Amino acid sequence: MSSLLPNALTGSSSSTLVADEIEKSNELYVTKRGAKIDLEEIGPKPTRKVALICCMDARIDAFSAFGFKEGEAHVIRNGGGRASDSIRSLVISQQQLETNEIIIMHHTDCGFFTFQESEFRQMLKTKGFPGPSVDEMSFMPMSSNDIDQNVKEDVEYLEKHPLISDQSKISGWVHDLKDGSIRRVV
Repeated sequence: MSSLLPNALTGSSSSTLVADEIEKSNELYVTKRGAKIDLEEIGPKPTRKVALICCMDARIDAFSAFGFKEGEAHVIRNGGGRASDSIRSLVISQQQLETNEIIIMHHTDCGFFTFQESEFRQMLKTKGFPGPSVDEMSFMPMSSNDIDQNVKEDVEYLEKHPLISDQSKISGWVHDLKDGSIRRVV
């Protein structure tokens, strides 16, 4: 387990903000990181020319799961790890920062499979959020409970998207949170 995230397993007290702990955590990070790589020298273009799309789930260490190091890949995260929520970032990644490969990674035990959109909308309205704003937004990016099907849909979506380069190499994967393994779907 990493000592870079001292509160990840123990949790921080409810009266302490994470923002209040960042400087101390960053000092530890800087000490452990050392001068092993000059990220400014590398620049913003990922050295392996790859963009990884994955879920925002805090249990995912996207760099380690695929063996990436700092500076090698763009990691684009959103709820559910869906391609449609990543288009703006992908277009910039490809057209400005020269990536030519896209990896879609969904994962087991995703929180998006734990609720229904209609119930979530109702809960937001009950909490006083404005109905029109709630009704206009799609909160459920998953089209089915079949994780492999969702991965396939994302790959197909990107292959057909007019703003994604025709030369892109696109693959789809599932990350198993139980043991950390990944398996290729597409």
